[in-house]
Amino acid sequence: MKQKIKFVLIGFAAMLITSGTVLAQNQEQVKAQNQEQVKAQNQEQVKAQNQEQLMTQNQEQVQAREQFKASLTEEQKAILQNQEMTREQKREALMECLSEDQKAMVQHNKEVREQNREMVKGNLTEAQKEQIRNNWREESKETQKENKAGNGGNGGSGNGR
Repeated sequence: MKQKIKFVLIGFAAMLITSGTVLAQNQEQVKAQNQEQVKAQNQEQVKAQNQEQLMTQNQEQVQAREQFKASLTEEQKAILQNQEMTREQKREALMECLSEDQKAMVQHNKEVREQNREMVKGNLTEAQKEQIRNNWREESKETQKENKAGNGGNGGSGNGR
């Protein structure tokens, strides 16, 4: 009888020790998962903040582009509207006749675009990256259709791509 009680007590003690160990492991796993979730949420918040900053910078860039367009002379506008020139020819001709202030605007705009591009690369979610790829593909298809229709790429939207 003593042996049976001893056996039951040892079994009960082993069960308590085992369940305590399992509970401790489960608590560690839950703690690690919670930390990962908090880290992921913090990363998403940082991305969202960066994206808001990018949107603001984009709006400023649009304003700078409008300011540049407003600074163009009639001669410069005529170059941009010339349907007989390729995009590259227009760019070269325009760059030759820009004032120093206009050249500075172009250079500043280029630097800001590069900074934004680098910032965007690190802050997009996979879904956003895929959406950008899809948009680019659609634009590419439209451009190809326009080129086949005889437009030849001249006189397009002039969106600076």
